[in-house]
Amino acid sequence: MRKIRTVKMKKTIKGELIQGMTKRLPWEILEDPIFKKRLKEIMKDFSGIYALYRRDSLYYVGLTKDLFGRIKGHLKNRHRGKWDSFIIFRIKRVKYLKDIETLITHLVNVPGNRQKGRVPRDADINQILQYILRQQKKKTAVYEKVFEKR
Repeated sequence: MRKIRTVKMKKTIKGELIQGMTKRLPWEILEDPIFKKRLKEIMKDFSGIYALYRRDSLYYVGLTKDLFGRIKGHLKNRHRGKWDSFIIFRIKRVKYLKDIETLITHLVNVPGNRQKGRVPRDADINQILQYILRQQKKKTAVYEKVFEKR
């Protein structure tokens, strides 16, 4: 009888990646002098991911090295008037920002994002599945030829 080996999983540590987050905040808070000052201090020197919402729907997800400036900038750029609230996530490890954004934009429909992000070619499982499908079609074609001859 084979002995089944169990592997203990390491316990995850909360806070290793996300260094802070907000609830959904109205965009007007960025204009309020008191909140504006404190938000700048809270977000200073933090990279992060932010989400813009239109009513109850996610509108846009972005990443930045300047949370306050980037969100405030969306009040004046092509997203102006298309969102009414936002959430921020302060992220400690900057090297994962793009991967997190890619993950989010592939999980949910985000109408404000023009691009969804990509994974490296060798990490694209779809490429592997397409290869398998092509191989399977070749095999099937051989079998079909055998049956056609009779």
